[in-house]
Amino acid sequence: MRTYRPHPQQSGRAWEVADVKVLQPLLLAGNHAVVTGAGSGIGQEICVRLVELGATVTGVGRNESALQRTAELVGSAQGSFRWFSVDVRDCVQVRTIISEASAELGIDLLVNNAGGQFYAEAEKISDNGFRAVVDLNLNAVFTVISEAKQFLARRGGSIVNISLSGVERGSVGLAHSLAARAGVLAMTKTLALEWAHLGIRVNCLAPGVVISDSLPDDIASSLRDHVVPESVPAGRPTPAADVAELVAFIASPAGRMITGQLLQIDGAAHLGRGLHMVDEWPPAEEGCDESRR
Repeated sequence: MRTYRPHPQQSGRAWEVADVKVLQPLLLAGNHAVVTGAGSGIGQEICVRLVELGATVTGVGRNESALQRTAELVGSAQGSFRWFSVDVRDCVQVRTIISEASAELGIDLLVNNAGGQFYAEAEKISDNGFRAVVDLNLNAVFTVISEAKQFLARRGGSIVNISLSGVERGSVGLAHSLAARAGVLAMTKTLALEWAHLGIRVNCLAPGVVISDSLPDDIASSLRDHVVPESVPAGRPTPAADVAELVAFIASPAGRMITGQLLQIDGAAHLGRGLHMVDEWPPAEEGCDESRR
């Protein structure tokens, strides 16, 4: 159970949110999933949930101790989990691991979750900084997808690219990252068209503010106390478990016609807060005054 405090101007008690699991047990039994960025946050939650649903999961990441922690969280769930320490920006490493992990099993689900960025105003981002963020958040995604395609095409499969809320609207301090994420979104739609005849579905999920256990306490507090109240109309962060559940749904037979989509999981944050908050509106009778039109 997670507890979230409402915006100071919102009425009501704190949100008490239990992770909701609605998919039937063993739904993904017999499926092989490859998840990048598997050592923390959303990627870790996705791995745990997929294994709970019976899938065999290959987790990929750079931090070995973090991947070991994911393996511990998976424990003795229905499916199985194995991990590889890989830099997804390295084409040779990616090719080797994808081939090794998938030669026998094929791939039913590929989740491109690895990513990262730093916050900076556009004019303060160096050329090297811009290239580094684009390399991780766009080029590496294409590398992984390219290597995985032959294994996804064996019996059809699903690709889920994890993006950011604001990819269509923009967000201050993220010119480099959102440029890369927009590229991934365009690639998602293009590949959904090109590979539909192979039975490969490609979608993009854009979570909002996710406060994971891996975040430093000061950053988590800032997100919870300031960013969420000011930027999320729903007034609470996005649970990583919600993202994991949606990934599993898309990968399941129930998601067989979902492809080429951007699915926002952010409590309406991508829509902005509008010109005024609801509690700033005038009373109804004043709002209907002809003189105010």
